[in-house]
Parts: sequence; structure tokens; C-alpha cells
Amino acid sequence: MGKSFFDTFFFRLILCLLFILMVSYSIKAQPHEHDEAFLCSYYGESINPKITLAPAEAGAEKVIEKILAVVGLRPNFEVRAANVPNAAAVILKNKRYILYNPKFIAKINYAADNDWAGISIIAHEIGHHLNGHTLQSGGSRPNLELEADEFSGFVLNKLGANKADAQAAMNVAASQKSSHTHPARKDRLMAISDGWNNASGQTQPVAVHKTAPISKPAMVQIPAPASRNDTALDESHIAFDVFFDGDESGQYFITTQGNLVTVEDDSVYTIGRLSESNRRGYKLMLSDKHYNYLYIAQKGEIVNRNGQSVGYIDTHD
Repeated sequence: MGKSFFDTFFFRLILCLLFILMVSYSIKAQPHEHDEAFLCSYYGESINPKITLAPAEAGAEKVIEKILAVVGLRPNFEVRAANVPNAAAVILKNKRYILYNPKFIAKINYAADNDWAGISIIAHEIGHHLNGHTLQSGGSRPNLELEADEFSGFVLNKLGANKADAQAAMNVAASQKSSHTHPARKDRLMAISDGWNNASGQTQPVAVHKTAPISKPAMVQIPAPASRNDTALDESHIAFDVFFDGDESGQYFITTQGNLVTVEDDSVYTIGRLSESNRRGYKLMLSDKHYNYLYIAQKGEIVNRNGQSVGYIDTHD
């Protein structure tokens, strides 16, 4: 495979950035005080800097289990009842938490006349953790909120909710106007709809792609791209070569922007992205818009959720 993946400049740069973030967290975190690097309450309300934690109710624990079962992951966070406005994804003392206000969840479910409203809010906050948002500096931003909204729509579809149920919590109390942290209600409803449709196979992810399906490794389970870029991939934009056991003749690369792409007939198709891992024991992962995950193990080996090897990454020469 040539030079070890973990000896590459690109990967060392990622580790340095992660280390800087971790150091900043450890400096600011105090007992029961949230880290201000990233904060998210569902509707954008401010969160009390002094957070009081209590054990989660059995019902909340079951909801978490069902949501994670949909995407096939184990929790990389803890869930607690807390004095937050509704629900929140936060970091306390360098540990990830999903916090929720039991009284608020009961009220929103009553207002929406079903339990899906509360489940969608919890799913939204879990989406922040699983997408790595809580590891980013700069606080919550509209694009991150839309990603979490899309995740909640996807999850609720898989759990059996119809689209109206998936959007119930957003319809009840979301602001019609956007802010510097949260999008307007109409945009958030659209993101939930997109996630719900993706779970039904009604839409395809938008990136640098084409309309016809492409051949892909069976074990990778990356969805077919949706649009096309006729510009060939510039060598200077390639960081790593990617090899999948299920598609030995395919040409796959990770770009300097962190996109997983494939090249066919001189056209480039983005089919996933490289990001910080949401699973213990792995620094990085590959993911797509349908929440399929592959993990980067030692020396650049690519493994699936079951730890089975499906390929590897090597430095692009």
C-alpha cells in the first residue's frame, strides 16, 4: 500500500485540528457548564449556562434506542433530562450529551396530538452528534440545523411516521423567520421532507453527479448520484486513492475537500464524504446522504459497521 495512511500530511493535519478543538473544550468546560463552541436547542432558544442533569426516563431511553437502530449505530453520547428549553445536543466536561426537557416534550406531543413530535426533536439533536456538528467550533449555524432536520425526517420515516407527523414539531412552534443560528420554518420543513423522501427512495442526494445509476461496490451501499460534472478530476485535487473490494475496476478518490468521488468516462461523481468518525475506535469515516457509514481503521483499511474489511485508502502519488 505504500506509505502508511496515518503518516500522511493530510491525516496529520486533521488530527492537529481535532486536537486543537479538544484542547479548547477542556479549557472551557466546567462541571455542569456547557461548552459554548456548539450549542443547539431545537427552536434556537438560549441555553442556561448552568445545566442541571437528571436521569433520563425509561421512555426517552427507548426512543434513543429506536432511533439508533435505524442507522445501525451504538450511542456515542449519553441522554439526560435537564433544564433546557426543549432539547439540546451539548458537550459537558468533554462528553457528548442529548438533553431534553420532559415537561416540554409532553406539551409538544399534546399540541401536535401525537408522540412523533417529541421523537422528531430528539432525532434532530442526535443528528447533530452523528454528523459531527458538536465537534465544530463557531456555534450552531443554519446549514447544520438543516442537516439535523433532514436526519430527523429520514429517521421518522424509517420508524413509521408519515411526513406530516415528521414535520409536526416544526409546524407547532418554529419561527417563520430565520436567525443567524436557525433557518426559517419553511426551510426546515423542506429539509425534513427531503430526509423523509430519501428514506422512501423518492429522491437522490444532490452533489456533482449524473442521472443514471453507476456501478458501485455492493458492500459499500453508496446511493446512485443525481447530477453530472463533465470536468475531469484535477490531479492536484486528489488527496487519497480509494480501493473497494466489491469494485476492483472502479476509480475512487478522496479529494482535498474531503469528498469521496468516482470517475467514469471522464466525468466526476461525488458519492460521499470524509468526516470525523461518530464511532469509538475510529478517527475518520465515509458517509453518504442515506446515512450509510464506512470507517477508516489502522493503516487506511476501510471497514463496515460489522468491522469487516471492504477496501482501503492509500496516499495519492
